[in-house]
Amino acid sequence: MGIGHGPVSSVGEGRGTPAAPPAAEGRFVVLAELALAAVTVAAVIGLARLFDDASFLVPVLGFAVAAHGVAAACRRARMAGATTVAVAAGVLLAGVSVFLLPESTRFGLPTGATVRLAGEQLTTALSTFRDVVAPAPVEQGFVLAAAVTVWLLAFVADTAAFRARAAAEAVVPGMTLFVFGAALGAPRHRLSTTAAFLLALIGYWLAQRVLTHGRTPNLLTSDGRSGPLALLRTGAPLGLVAVVAALVVGPNLLGASANPVVPWRTGDRSGADSRVTISPLVDIRSQLVDQSDVEVFSVASPVRSYWRLTSLEIFDGRIWSSRGQYRRVEESLPSAVDTSAARTDTVVQDFEIDALASIWLPAAYAPIGVDGVEARWDDDSGSLLTQAESASGLRYQVTSELKALTASELAGVPNVAPAEVAQTYTALPPDFSGAVTAEAARIVAGAGSQYERARRLQDHFRAGGFTYDQSVSPGHDGDDLERFLFATRRGYCEQFAGAFAAMARAVGLPARVAVGFTPGELGTDGRFAVRGLNAHAWPEVFLANFGWVAFEPTPGRGMPRAEDYTGVPEQQASTENPTTATTLPASPPTTTIAGSDEGGPTTTAAPAPAAESGGGDVPIDDGPMPWLVRLTLVALTAVALVGTWVGALALLARRRRARRRAAATSSNDRVLVAWTEVGEALARVGTPARPSETPIEYAQRAAGATNVDHRLLNALAGVASAAGYGARRIDDEAVERTVIAAADVERRLQEHLDGKARLVAAIDPRPLLPPRAPRLDIRPSPSNYR
Repeated sequence: MGIGHGPVSSVGEGRGTPAAPPAAEGRFVVLAELALAAVTVAAVIGLARLFDDASFLVPVLGFAVAAHGVAAACRRARMAGATTVAVAAGVLLAGVSVFLLPESTRFGLPTGATVRLAGEQLTTALSTFRDVVAPAPVEQGFVLAAAVTVWLLAFVADTAAFRARAAAEAVVPGMTLFVFGAALGAPRHRLSTTAAFLLALIGYWLAQRVLTHGRTPNLLTSDGRSGPLALLRTGAPLGLVAVVAALVVGPNLLGASANPVVPWRTGDRSGADSRVTISPLVDIRSQLVDQSDVEVFSVASPVRSYWRLTSLEIFDGRIWSSRGQYRRVEESLPSAVDTSAARTDTVVQDFEIDALASIWLPAAYAPIGVDGVEARWDDDSGSLLTQAESASGLRYQVTSELKALTASELAGVPNVAPAEVAQTYTALPPDFSGAVTAEAARIVAGAGSQYERARRLQDHFRAGGFTYDQSVSPGHDGDDLERFLFATRRGYCEQFAGAFAAMARAVGLPARVAVGFTPGELGTDGRFAVRGLNAHAWPEVFLANFGWVAFEPTPGRGMPRAEDYTGVPEQQASTENPTTATTLPASPPTTTIAGSDEGGPTTTAAPAPAAESGGGDVPIDDGPMPWLVRLTLVALTAVALVGTWVGALALLARRRRARRRAAATSSNDRVLVAWTEVGEALARVGTPARPSETPIEYAQRAAGATNVDHRLLNALAGVASAAGYGARRIDDEAVERTVIAAADVERRLQEHLDGKARLVAAIDPRPLLPPRAPRLDIRPSPSNYR
């Protein structure tokens, strides 16, 4: 049994080839650390697709690099895991306080104000994240969230790579961050960010290979440095070629530009189930506040109008948002409400969009046709949606029907509304302010019609002590709404429109917030130049048989063609006077609520028409949605492919096993085949053989690692050594006992495999690949002993 032990032990102990010196291995570790940091950096760069500028990069990249540096320093100081976590948390807190929230610190140290400010910024970022689509404006909360997240991911990656020695798992944090940015980001920079991340991944893989080679150099290599250099010289060009090929070939593959099989992005869906939830108030808020003089679009129209983007029907107590069903525009644009009582004028407008970073297309309300652009239409909100990334650069024509309304007509509107309208457009959060409800009831007390109630709400803002002020904070949640109505009485159109709509709902008026632009200035070319300072928001109220009617509570603003029923002449901001004057002061506000008998009329849901087979507006269930069918097919196909793969591997493994056994014609060869199969079973449970080990050494190590009976493994190893190195032939009885014992070891190992290991064994093809050439083969050919 000791035959061959001398040469094997000499090589295995490394007397002929020294391992890489500590200094060289240290350099390899540094290289791997830098490569892992590059993966995190590339993932952060991939987040650029989420934002409309790159101002977030410097601080977030700084936190990424610092996190890897601190993690490496903690390892070199041999800090325990708990100590490392404490140090990491302390450095993160200091970095956030000094670099991201310096105004809240005292002498550079965090205070209670630091915690409060961080909470406010993160809350605002979360709110904005729910409301916008990429590319989004860079807000401090986004930068703070990204910096903290990157810091945590960097430490997780470093721990996996250099403490747990899980080189492959170490890239999961960076890959997760990159996939997050790719999934939610805008299409721009797609190839460049992907290329950067792939190059970083390949660089990290090469660095890990170099580190592994440095720790366990090739046994026949006398220079511990030549191997790593060869890996870098060969691997780097190959990796570069692979990335270039992926970037060139990938986008040009058949079907690369086709619609996705599973349209998980709402914009990719073409059916009536297509939904978009977003607040355009966030999109144009900078224009509302900054009063930019930049021209966002121009329009040729025979009449002046508010150029409407969309309307917002959902109020969650914090912000107004929309949830529309946008269908592809085919011919005419249907309306969801009855406007038969309204007199209308048909107007054609020609829009040329310059710098409007919005997915909505401006149009005079209500559009009935659009030409020159691929668009989607939502009949509930009466808004057009571009299928491009934004409206910038588009030119199109819209045909609209503009209502011509009078106060006398609207005064006789009945207090009814369709059930769906009444339910959707009078909804308020359960915790809506009672003080605001009481104030709304006080304002409309004694009003005889829905129109009069809406008019009283409008006039309250225009005739009371309210000031148009762009310096107030955005939003209109419960506290902000009460503060606006009862304390500051200052705001801009977002506050006025949001407050009007919320108060209207509180007294039973179906209402929503519309967003768009005032008419702009008529130029010498006959086109209205609409600038950022014309961005505007206003409320709309549903009046039976007239549909949605706009009102104007914002001081200094007035709609064209609406003075008869609003009592407000046309007004808008101009380049000379972008702000407006304060209205006349009024008496202090009161929150005295009127009696229930003074609340005025309420909106009654009109009875829904009986659904007729094949007619009306009742939606018809056509069965599963197309994208859901495709998703099911993809899932079934994936299951079938996995099943085919597993079955094919199992069949190939059985055939290989049968061929190998058939080729073992001598008794010694049968013993060696049995030992080989034991080695494969041990490898499946995580204990593969090492090239330098003898069978006895392997059996002793495997017995300790797998809890297999060491006597049985040692006996098998002894017989295998005799068969491989001995000059005598193994008798048939010993061969049969060896084959039976080997099968028993395989069975026991298979029984102890957990679910994960069984899955890996079922799908891993590597055991079927040809074995690598051994580094040093000291065993004579078995044929010499037949």
